[in-house]
Amino acid sequence: MGWSFEFRKSRAYRYLYLVQKGRTPKGPRNVRQIYIGNANRLFEKLTHPPRHLRSFPFGKSAALLHAARRTGLWDALLRHLPGPSSRSAWLLLVQILARVERPVSREGMARWFPESSLPLLAPWTEAPSGRVLRAALRDLYGTDLETPTGPILTRARVRAIQEDVFRTLRAQGLEPHLLLFDGTNEFVHHRAGRWTKKGKSKARRYDKNLIGLGLVTMGSIPVLSEVFPGNRNDMETFPEVFEALLTRLERLEVASEKLLLVVDRGVNSVDNFDDILGAMHVVASLKRNEFRELFEVPLDEFRTVGHDTEGRPVLGYSSRKEAFEREWRVLVTYRRAEAVHGAAQWEKAKAKVLPKVALWRKGRPNTKQKVAMTKLVDLIPREYRGIFDYGVEELFVRDAKGREVRRYLPRCTVSLEAETALRASFGKAAIITDLSTTDLSDEELLNSSVARVEIEEEFKWLKDRLVISIKPVWVWNDAAIPGHVFLCVMGLMLLRYLQWEVRDLELSVKALTERLGKIRVAVVSRGGEPGEGGRPAWILEEMGMEEAQLASRFKLLDEMEAGMAP
Repeated sequence: MGWSFEFRKSRAYRYLYLVQKGRTPKGPRNVRQIYIGNANRLFEKLTHPPRHLRSFPFGKSAALLHAARRTGLWDALLRHLPGPSSRSAWLLLVQILARVERPVSREGMARWFPESSLPLLAPWTEAPSGRVLRAALRDLYGTDLETPTGPILTRARVRAIQEDVFRTLRAQGLEPHLLLFDGTNEFVHHRAGRWTKKGKSKARRYDKNLIGLGLVTMGSIPVLSEVFPGNRNDMETFPEVFEALLTRLERLEVASEKLLLVVDRGVNSVDNFDDILGAMHVVASLKRNEFRELFEVPLDEFRTVGHDTEGRPVLGYSSRKEAFEREWRVLVTYRRAEAVHGAAQWEKAKAKVLPKVALWRKGRPNTKQKVAMTKLVDLIPREYRGIFDYGVEELFVRDAKGREVRRYLPRCTVSLEAETALRASFGKAAIITDLSTTDLSDEELLNSSVARVEIEEEFKWLKDRLVISIKPVWVWNDAAIPGHVFLCVMGLMLLRYLQWEVRDLELSVKALTERLGKIRVAVVSRGGEPGEGGRPAWILEEMGMEEAQLASRFKLLDEMEAGMAP
């Protein structure tokens, strides 16, 4: 349907909106609206076109301030940070906003502040220095207390802040039923400390120290997080994170026995499943080698159990199996698109490995067995090392002086039996749960597993320089490093909340931030005269229909009027 004008009355004033109607299950309804203003404001716009003096990026900052109020983050920062002033809370919020804008250091944030719209949104503030921003960051974990082994840090403040946000989101109807857990690590430019350790880097930066992050999301909104040393894997860190999660759920008065926790296969162990099933239900993924016979079930025994996010059918095969000292209900799923992708990746790996090894065999043999083996292992992708039959052959050759010496050549072929099993598994995944089909249907089980992809999306955005990136981490204090990670998680929480508020528009996080980035505010004068009150006025610049829609939905004009209370 087309657009039309509509007047609305509030406190004896009439305001004009541009609205678009659409058909809904409840009949014709307004599906979009853009606020224009009252008659005087419209007359002023039409008769006195503004003259721009300067413009600022506005959409991201104003929308995030809107989300900080709506999620309770702003009130939580005020409530739990040390000291009676709102200054620390504002300085932390500035860092979240700056990090969403672009991944800059605290010195870069200090330079960004005067060029942003924040002096207009909060005219009572002064431009902070990098030193002041770092000091505020340390307030999240620091205590100003030390022992002979180092400073005493506390997680109490960040946990209290997140729990307050959790309560606010529940009050808005985001009730937790499905919790998603996963872990990751990120490299930092920092000496080894309490959090930063050498370990297996998921970014393959083995030269750097790592910091670990465990994340629990409510739907797609990250609500609870834990920072831990980066040299520990998911299986080691999960008990600690899960124990903290249960304690926090108890404080939040959430009945954990009604929850369903979805975890990645890196968590799988007898002890971890004992901990989970003692408190709540679980959905987990299996590795290919854990139930190999199920991955070899022919496709004609599968049936359609649901659809993926793009509406393509997903096939499933149900069974029951024993693993981790208990019996599980198992659903093996098959996605054709993933099968095609898996086959292509395998052929690509073979085309890389086999010719390279053949070339090495024609060249000069290695003088050391370890060197030859290391080169071969590094060449073969980790996920295919059980499919290739590889090793090092010892041979004797004569050197330039005619002496017989040992030399070593790599060898590599494909195990036909292993390749057959691999091809049978392409596109398949095994999901286990303790719930029966009466409590959780196959389709619901599939959907809960698909939902786990959302937490992987969270980590992707936390590593995306175009949305909100944890890296680079240019802070050095033991309290500032986890504080930096916490602020990045809270920034992503605000973006996900904004995405939830306009969920009917079906925007990705990246699309949302790109559209908000196009909304700018301009300082203007009208007809050569200053704005009201003898000062220049500021207005939203002209924008596209999609940007105007977001400005209306997030009430960005209200942010222009309200600002942040000191």
